[in-house]
Amino acid sequence: MKKVLWVKFGWSEYYRGGPIDGNFGWLKDNKGKKNEGRGHEAFNFLPGEDGTYYCYVPPQKKEYAPWNDDNTGWTVICLAKHPKHAGIHIVGWYEDATLLGEWKESPRSGKSVGSVTTAYDWSYCITSKSAFFVPPEHRKSPFSDPTVRQGKYSFLAGPDVDTNSKKIRVLAIVETKLQELADVAVHNPSEDKAPDPEVDPADPLSGFGTPEHRKNVEKAAEATVIAHYQSKGFDYEDCTKINCGYDFLFSKGPEEIHVEVKGTASDTPAFFLTRNEHDTGYLNDPQWHLAMVTSALSAKPKLVIFDAKQLKKAFDLMPLIYIGKSIPSAGQP
Repeated sequence: MKKVLWVKFGWSEYYRGGPIDGNFGWLKDNKGKKNEGRGHEAFNFLPGEDGTYYCYVPPQKKEYAPWNDDNTGWTVICLAKHPKHAGIHIVGWYEDATLLGEWKESPRSGKSVGSVTTAYDWSYCITSKSAFFVPPEHRKSPFSDPTVRQGKYSFLAGPDVDTNSKKIRVLAIVETKLQELADVAVHNPSEDKAPDPEVDPADPLSGFGTPEHRKNVEKAAEATVIAHYQSKGFDYEDCTKINCGYDFLFSKGPEEIHVEVKGTASDTPAFFLTRNEHDTGYLNDPQWHLAMVTSALSAKPKLVIFDAKQLKKAFDLMPLIYIGKSIPSAGQP
């Protein structure tokens, strides 16, 4: 018999210890406090030392934690809402999961979970050794349903599950979404399989290939952009060594365009902006454009060019890392 339920919790990029965002009681109650952003679901896709995943689900008023007398072999669809956008996303799922019906303390030695040290306690009510994680760049197709919007979890199919038209509708939606995500979901995510760029603050790009790979992608993307503008009759000046907020100045008669080039070997657009590219170019240069090249190393790279207004609509820009530099006049504590 098919056994399926969905659970909903706060939003995180990787669910391996990072901050959580969402409209849940614990998160709202701790707004502005030392526990702000420290939702229990922060570790929902962090494997334990034995490869087990431990899932936290916020309590539901009448039914508390998810439970069924036949508590093993469940497919658990994990849902979350992006804090800035409408709709619900599938952020992952578990196969052959076990429902505990109550919250257990984190299975840690001292204050650590696997290789991650936690600064706060957390709990879980579902376990599984087979997890599928949807990386944040692939969460592109949200859906909406009134039965999902208000609940924390719901059983869709299984023993003693009261199936109705609403549940059949939601089950059809999530099964279609799972088929769409099957090729991009990461089975049994870990730092090796789905790297979180914040894990290595010394090199936030470490999760995006070796320096040599990134340089090859960069050069291929630049060649694609130059060829594009040359085909339209533009001359160009290489500004990559000037640190002026863009990489190339393209000109044709009186027309002048300042282009920052970003490339990725994948087919999903994603990029980093330095502070100078962001402040000098994106925010303050009306001639500034960003050229995004995907599949940069393939035989058919794809190019999309954005001005600042278009970029704001198409991408969420957020700081990834801060650099602390001592203030000469402040002295040392």
